[in-house]
Amino acid sequence: MSRSSEKTPLHPTSQSDIDEIESLFNISVQPATIEVPTSTAPGKPATTVHHPQVSIPVSSDPRPSGSGNASSSSAAGGGAAGGPGAFGGGPEYSTLTEPVWHTLKRDVVRVATNLRHVVFPNPYREDPGKALRDWDLWGPFFFIIFLALTLSSSATENKSKVFAVVFAVLSAGAIVLTLNVQLLGGSIIFFQSLSLLGYCLFPLDIGALVCLLRDSKLFRSIVVLVTLVWSSWSAYPFVSTAVPQSRKALAVYPVLLLYISVGFLVLAND
Repeated sequence: MSRSSEKTPLHPTSQSDIDEIESLFNISVQPATIEVPTSTAPGKPATTVHHPQVSIPVSSDPRPSGSGNASSSSAAGGGAAGGPGAFGGGPEYSTLTEPVWHTLKRDVVRVATNLRHVVFPNPYREDPGKALRDWDLWGPFFFIIFLALTLSSSATENKSKVFAVVFAVLSAGAIVLTLNVQLLGGSIIFFQSLSLLGYCLFPLDIGALVCLLRDSKLFRSIVVLVTLVWSSWSAYPFVSTAVPQSRKALAVYPVLLLYISVGFLVLAND
């Protein structure tokens, strides 16, 4: 018998390796068909199990699929997350990309609404939580700066010192009075109380501006007295209802003392 006609039988492990290589080659050629090789005995042809084709959706949207699902779910649940009238303009509305004019308009409307609820007569004055539910610090900051600028501009000398003293007294006084209300067991939160005390400076700002019109001591005294009563009247219901009944005087008296001090600064400014 010739040597070429002799066939050397393969080892079982070699035959299984060849079967695996053939199955991997078939998978690379036909990606939609998944072939799972089964173990066979040596010498028998390999059998494969064909699974149904799986279609993978391809989207032309460059955004990740996670963001698309999130946006669709948020759009579907717009009623729960906030409709078109919700803050920011809707569930998909971002204040980081909105125009500057929209941001300024929203802040101005909020300041005007809080000022009307605090300083002017309205039904919300009996409930501090409803009056300043949407509190802010832009209004108080503006009123403090405006009063400091008004008094420093009317001073004959040391304008910068007048501005620094007025700004420091008002800022530190508002913080100390807010801490006083908190330590007395007040039911109003810290920044809400700080916002309230700042909005109550609005009448004194008007008084300081009116006092620039005339130098008469009598006229200035009447204007300061009226605006002082107005500021105290604005702050009294909020501060008195925020603390227990037995500690009402301890919370109201320092607030009145701060506004009286500011009134004297307006009156004494030359």
